[in-house]
Amino acid sequence: MDRQQRLTKMKQGNRKWFFLRMLFAIPFGVIVFLLLQTNTQELLYGSLLVLTTLLYGYALRQEYRFMSSFTERTRTKRFISLQYTFDYVLILFIGLVFPWVMKSETATWLPFIGFTVGIFILSVSERAIDEKVKQSDSEQPMRREVRGW
Repeated sequence: MDRQQRLTKMKQGNRKWFFLRMLFAIPFGVIVFLLLQTNTQELLYGSLLVLTTLLYGYALRQEYRFMSSFTERTRTKRFISLQYTFDYVLILFIGLVFPWVMKSETATWLPFIGFTVGIFILSVSERAIDEKVKQSDSEQPMRREVRGW
């Protein structure tokens, strides 16, 4: 399958995955908001947040399998896996670490600076991995081509 055919099939599949991501993102955001607003239902919202995070991880794994099915090269599949792992780490940061830092009584600027630097590092490394995917399999479309950004 050539590059254009792969890109077309990936974009078609990406529409389905985008809907699934939004299906998790909206409740995820609402639960984070509710967790940060409450002092009495922390266990309930925390449990829902962990459950939503785990389900989102499962959805990311399915999306990874779909996107990596277009290449035969093991090295390229590893890079694609790393991209989705970084996505999940970012979700863990936003969904679990950030609310925990906000809820802690001893919050200083240091965790927020670390959080910001961590997100920046994840963003830069995702772009670098995207380039490595292109180098390892020239027929495999880059992630930003599939997503359109």
